[in-house]
This record gives sequence, C-alpha cells and structure tokens, in this order.
Amino acid sequence: MSLKNRCRGVTLIELCFGLAIVAVIAGMSAPGFQSALRAAAVRSAAFDLLAGLQNTRGNAILESRPQDLCPSDSMGNCVGAGVATPYWRASVETDSGNLAVASHILPAGVVVRSSRSPLRFSPDALGASTGTLTICDEQRVAAPRAIVLSLSGRARLATAPAGACP
Repeated sequence: MSLKNRCRGVTLIELCFGLAIVAVIAGMSAPGFQSALRAAAVRSAAFDLLAGLQNTRGNAILESRPQDLCPSDSMGNCVGAGVATPYWRASVETDSGNLAVASHILPAGVVVRSSRSPLRFSPDALGASTGTLTICDEQRVAAPRAIVLSLSGRARLATAPAGACP
C-alpha cells in the first residue's frame, strides 16, 4: 500500500487555518447582525403601536365611546408626555372611569414616548387628539421611528427627527 492512499484527511494546520478564516468572517459580521436585530425590534414596536392605534380608533367607533391609548408604567397607569417607557395601554371611557382594554410591552431595549398623553379617539370617527409617538432604541444602535397621529385620527409612520431620543 502506498503512503498516498492512507492520508485522505486534512492536517491539523489546514484545520486551524480554516477555523481562523471562519472566526474572522464571523467577527466581522457580528456588529452588522446586531444592528439588524435592533432595527427589527424598533420596526416591530412601531408596527405594534400602529396596530394598537388603529384598533383603538376602530373600537371607539364600534362601541360609540371615547377610547385612549397612552404610554404606561408597569402597573398600567398612563405616564406623562415625554416620559420614556417600554409599556403602553389602550382604555375605554366608562361611566365609572377608564377601563383598561389592552396592555402591551415593547421588545427589550425599546421605549416609546409621546408628545401628548393620553391620545384620545372620539366615537364619531372624525376626531382625535393629535400627537407623536417616538419609538427609540435604548442602545442607540437603530434609528428612531415616529408615528404621527392627525386630527382626523389617522396614524402614519414617519422618520423621527434628529435628537428625538435623548
């Protein structure tokens, strides 16, 4: 038997070089991957809030009662305008006060702040309180997003202004 037929595997040196190349490529892609994950978390939070606004508006029309959406604390209480929090809630106005309909938490490391709290929808579908919800990445990796609520109650996604997330 010749020596060539017995040696069919890779040598230890070839294996080390191959692993080194894989490690370098993985190290170069890690920061880009983190950026993509944070951007996806901010985008997910923006779409979640947008759906919450549209649902709250629809419920106000359907139930013929004013409904509110606001950033909240962990107990479900509305927080003031400009306060950053990872929670938000929707509530309906009843004769005995506001009743929480839905509470949500945003992805980890993502917070929302509102220019006005609460954002109120009227039951006639013709009006709402204007305001802007700004969604921020606490790690400052992803760009912030904004949801602008018009006087007619329609919400749209927008680019958040520079410095929107202090």
